Amino acid sequence: MQLSVVLPVRNEEGILQEACDAFAAEFDRVVGHGAWQFVLVENGSSDTSPDIIYRICQALPDTINLTLPNPDYGNALREGLLAAEGVWSMILNVDHLWDAPFFEWCWRHRDEYDLILGSKRADPTINRQDSYRRILSAGLNGLLNYQFDFMGADSHGMKVMKTEPLREIARQCVMRRGQFDTELTIRAMRSGLWVAEAPIPYEEKRKPRNLMVKKISQNVIDLFRLRRVLQAVPYEGHFRYRRVCREDLTMPSELAESWPLRARSAG
Repeated sequence: MQLSVVLPVRNEEGILQEACDAFAAEFDRVVGHGAWQFVLVENGSSDTSPDIIYRICQALPDTINLTLPNPDYGNALREGLLAAEGVWSMILNVDHLWDAPFFEWCWRHRDEYDLILGSKRADPTINRQDSYRRILSAGLNGLLNYQFDFMGADSHGMKVMKTEPLREIARQCVMRRGQFDTELTIRAMRSGLWVAEAPIPYEEKRKPRNLMVKKISQNVIDLFRLRRVLQAVPYEGHFRYRRVCREDLTMPSELAESWPLRARSAG
């Protein structure tokens, strides 16, 4: 199995089937039919999401179906990564706006990096968040920059990674809920793995479920907990981080292959 796609699922009956059908078509096109699998992690749904997951498993027999009793986004990600069978894994939310240039670039460059972050904040020209949520995202990232020397623009969202090294890091992660993937990202950076960040467009498919005041307060509390956890996690070797621009993702692949050579020649 080449790729495992980890999707946390909780009360997604309105968009789950349509989203998985669209994602599956893209993975068949880029990775190849039979070379990838969904890892669907249902956690605490009270709607018909489990029935939809059952139908997806019937249509795609390689799908891994995990059921967790309690709603917990971070725990769903962790358990999904631990169960992944692919050489590479991808974290994807059901409500994510699919970005073909990002995934195609990730797949072409998958051997060069251990973790590739899809960042909604790396290019403000394609971030379609409203102003209120942009301010909140910037504030959260500012705390990460200050508290953890985090160099990225975003620690949440789409990620493509080499499964084995990141699975080991996932086992070490203490945080759950909304800060699991933040801890996973920071631990990967501190462990000396190669991390890249690429801008992706962002557009919400549905309204946020949680009250923003509650979400903000919980994130702040969790970040202070995470600071205590990471005090015992030093940097191992040099920091390896690279950010690419949107043009790197959208230029034709044959041009992209010659781009470093042309850039050096021009200099």
